[in-house]
Amino acid sequence: MELSLSLGYLLSIYGSDRLRSLEDAACLCKGAGFDFVDYSPICQGDAWEADVCREREILERAGLAVEQTHAPFNRYGFYSAEEFPERFRRLFVASRILGAKAVVVHADEYRPIGRYDVREALAFTYEFLAPYVEYAAKHGLIVAVENLCEDFYPAYPQIDGKSRFTSRLEELLGVIERFHSPAVGCCWDFGHANLAFGREGMGAALAQALPYVCCTHVHDNYQGRDLHLPPFFGEIDWARQMALLKQGGYAGKLSFEMVYGVFPETLLPMWLQNLCATGEALKAMFAGA
Repeated sequence: MELSLSLGYLLSIYGSDRLRSLEDAACLCKGAGFDFVDYSPICQGDAWEADVCREREILERAGLAVEQTHAPFNRYGFYSAEEFPERFRRLFVASRILGAKAVVVHADEYRPIGRYDVREALAFTYEFLAPYVEYAAKHGLIVAVENLCEDFYPAYPQIDGKSRFTSRLEELLGVIERFHSPAVGCCWDFGHANLAFGREGMGAALAQALPYVCCTHVHDNYQGRDLHLPPFFGEIDWARQMALLKQGGYAGKLSFEMVYGVFPETLLPMWLQNLCATGEALKAMFAGA
């Protein structure tokens, strides 16, 4: 088992509005001990494909390989209705250029109005993802459907306690099994699982999803909030989760999905080394299970 890190987290610079160069972020990542990254290019402008090719060269020179990418999602209204499908398409093309193995997707573009119909949501999601699954199958990619959690986002009021498709295990598995294709799998997000199923229930949920799990998002949380903390900073039983991965024959990476906060420059290298050491502790739990 090997470790991966969300490289986009390192582009922000503490106390500055400017972004770190991809070269410098890659060097930080590699210097801390990571060999693989989760990286999603922006894919803007007329020359976006050439830009992605250059980014691949930068990462390769640094000794990093892109393990997975993350497709854009529009639950929070980042993109116009016209712009979003093109952003989605470009990310799949970029993933092929970068040599990624999996493209993580949020299968929650269904918007309930007045009622929540699981069959309608599944049909919508299948139609939405089908062209990308076809593309993935042709180019050796896996569409990794991520397990989500309810976020109580006010723009989408809950109906019968639901507003977000695939926040329930049967919905997640329903999407994956509807395609019945080796080009469709699951990105298991441990933090989301804790919020959706609880500390005790997330193990049983993982056990059911394991036949499809091809990649991961590793982070922790507590008090019912999606905090994206490093492992052991929250309430997840990591020894139990690693044992389940081992029992299920998981052969993918452990990919840290860090999102919030920015470390001062003097602390960042040490923190990244600590995060890598945390990953080594998880690997030891996996090996000893």
